Amino acid sequence: MNAWKWTLSRGEMKMKKLLVAICTALFIVAAPLSAFEWGGVITDSTGVSTPNFNNLSLKQQNGISLWFNTALGDTDLFFSGEGVYKFKLVKAASTEAQLIHVADIPLLKISGDIQTATGVVSLNAGRFSYVDGTGSVFKGSLDGVGVDFTLPIVKLGFVAGYTGLLNELNANLSNINTTPEKQFYDFSAKTAPVGFSVEFPALFANQSLGFQGYGVLETDNFDASGYYFNLLLSGPITNSIYYNLVSSVGSVNTFKSIMNYSAFTLIAFPTETVAINAGVEYGSAQGQGSLATFTAPGYSYNGDIVPKAGFTYATSTMSLDLSGSYILGYDGTKYSGTRADVNAGFIYNIFSDFQVGLAFTGQIDVTGGNDSSYNLYLNVALAF
Repeated sequence: MNAWKWTLSRGEMKMKKLLVAICTALFIVAAPLSAFEWGGVITDSTGVSTPNFNNLSLKQQNGISLWFNTALGDTDLFFSGEGVYKFKLVKAASTEAQLIHVADIPLLKISGDIQTATGVVSLNAGRFSYVDGTGSVFKGSLDGVGVDFTLPIVKLGFVAGYTGLLNELNANLSNINTTPEKQFYDFSAKTAPVGFSVEFPALFANQSLGFQGYGVLETDNFDASGYYFNLLLSGPITNSIYYNLVSSVGSVNTFKSIMNYSAFTLIAFPTETVAINAGVEYGSAQGQGSLATFTAPGYSYNGDIVPKAGFTYATSTMSLDLSGSYILGYDGTKYSGTRADVNAGFIYNIFSDFQVGLAFTGQIDVTGGNDSSYNLYLNVALAF
C-alpha cells in the first residue's frame, strides 16, 4: 500500500493541537471517576451491487466501535466518547479490489441537563451530532458547543462549531468505492455552522411553532457562505395522525440570490406497532423567477420536487421498513421524472446483544436511460 501523509495548514495545526489538549484534559478529569460505563459493537456487512443488473460488485465492510460514559463528579454532567475502526473492500468484475481504511472519534463530548430556578439548561460541548429543524441546512457532526434553555412556554437554543477537523472518510464511507488518496483520516470541508432557535412547544392545541436562523460559514471563501431562516410547525391532527411542516429561506454569495426548501409530512399510527408516513419535499431551482437552486450541507437533491412515502412495523424483537420516493427534476421550463428510489430493511434481534438484518436499495432511472443501480446487504451486529 502506498505511503500517505496529512498536509495541514497552520490554522488546522493549531486547531488539532487545541483538540488534543482538550481531549487530554478531559481524560485526566474523568480518569479518577468510579461510575464508568463502557461497551462496544462489532459489525459485519456483506453486499452486492449491480448497475442495471450487470457486472456484480462485492462490497464487504467490517468495523468495531468502543464507547464510554462517565459522570463528572456529583454534577448532572457526563463525559462520553466513541472510537471506531472500519474497513471496506469493493471488488468489481475484471478490476482490482479497492480497500478503504477508516479510523475516527465520532463522539467526544461533555453533556447533561442542569436544573435552574427558571428552567433546564441542556449542554453539549465537544464533538457531537446536530441536525437543524428542517434536516436540510445542516445534518452531521461538528466540534463545538450547543446549549438549549427550556422554559415553561419557550425553548431557546444556540449552536456553534467547526467541521474542518472531522473525518470525511467516515462521514461518506457508504459512497466511497475506490481506494482514497488518504487512508484512515481525511479532513472534511472547513465550515463553521452557527445558529439559534426559538421554539414554542405547545403554543396552542398542542401545536409546536419554531424559528431558527443559521449561518454556514465557509472559512476558506467567506463570500460562499450560506445563511438560512427556518420556520417549523408541527403537531397532532387527531390522536393518531400528526403533521410536520418546515420551510427554509436561504441565501448564498453574500445575499445575491434567494432560495427555498419546503417539506410537508403526514404521519399516522394506526396501531402501536405500525407507522405510515407520506409527504413531499421541494427545493427551488434556477429559472423559477428570482429563485436560485437550493444548496445546503444537509440537502442531497438539486432543485427537485420529491414525493415520498414510508411504512414501518416494529416490535420488541424485529422491525420492517419500506420507503420510496419519486424525484421530479426541473429543466428550466418544466418538471419531469428523473429517478425513483426504493428502500427496504428488515432487522431481527436474535438475542438482546446480537442483531441480523437485510437491506435493499434501488435507484431506478425513469428517463429511459441506463443509469439504475441496485444494492442488497446482509448486516450483522454484536454488542458487548
